[in-house]
Amino acid sequence: MSAFFDVIVNSPYALLLFGLVLLVLGGETLVRNSSGLAIKAKIPALIVGLTIVAIGTSSPELFASMQAAWHGSAGIAVGNVVGSNIANLCLALGLTALVRPLKVDKQVLKLDWPILVVVTLLFGTLALDGVYSRLDGVIFLLGMTIYMVIQVKRSRRIKRNSVSAPINMEEFNQFANKKYSILLFWIVVGCILLYYGAGIFVDGAAKMAQGFGISEHVIGVTIVAFGTSVPEIVASVTAALKGQSDLGIGSLIGSNIMNILLVLGVSSTIVEIGIEPDMIAYDFWWMLGTTALLYPILTIGKKINRLHGAIYLTCYVVYIWIALG
Repeated sequence: MSAFFDVIVNSPYALLLFGLVLLVLGGETLVRNSSGLAIKAKIPALIVGLTIVAIGTSSPELFASMQAAWHGSAGIAVGNVVGSNIANLCLALGLTALVRPLKVDKQVLKLDWPILVVVTLLFGTLALDGVYSRLDGVIFLLGMTIYMVIQVKRSRRIKRNSVSAPINMEEFNQFANKKYSILLFWIVVGCILLYYGAGIFVDGAAKMAQGFGISEHVIGVTIVAFGTSVPEIVASVTAALKGQSDLGIGSLIGSNIMNILLVLGVSSTIVEIGIEPDMIAYDFWWMLGTTALLYPILTIGKKINRLHGAIYLTCYVVYIWIALG
């Protein structure tokens, strides 16, 4: 048994895999039980979906970046956010569109996409001095608060107009039948899994960077970002296979907004995060570019088809190839 644990501790690949499993399990446990608790407390399902579920799905990125920031791995902390946002659009959205073309709600173009652009530009503007300070963290969290208020108001309008919810809440209703004590227990378990999973995952990433002689920044925007984006990728592709792909784009854009405002907000409030020059000179422009690419797709075709999905996947392959080159 001790030899087994020695293999895990000394192998960065084993640490990455084991940490990723804990992150995914922790995130799912937290989202499902916290959503069940909120529904049980008579909080409207729409608000639960747009706030608690949205925050919960960003929990792997949040815990991974916090752990990286605490351990001084700034390249992983920031790279995780940038790489995850690129992966969410290029990989998750690209694969989803290949499986089943997505219809686009008008509100995505009128509200969600502009907010994402503004938040992305805020990310770049605050990074110009080379550090995300605690003040920057407060600004991000203030933006997060404003975004949540917008979402709550939006949910009330949707409810008045009897429009279907932007997030399918049926899978969470069964958890609302559990006792409060059980739901609270599993919420704590989910947080513990996320905490330790993130620590193990980041440790494995740091060891891999050292082993290959490449920067933590590169590992952050590739391996760590892909790992923490797995829940969004799996959820989006699964929804497409079930014929619910229309829910995908709104959730992915919301996740990208959360990654910047919540993940960087909390992480930089706890400890100031240094930013590598390559992050602004290279990765930021890829993140902004893949976000901007949505505009002509959404306005011209009113639909994200398989060709668009192939374009996004190609962009991701090129980005990773250049980053690792």
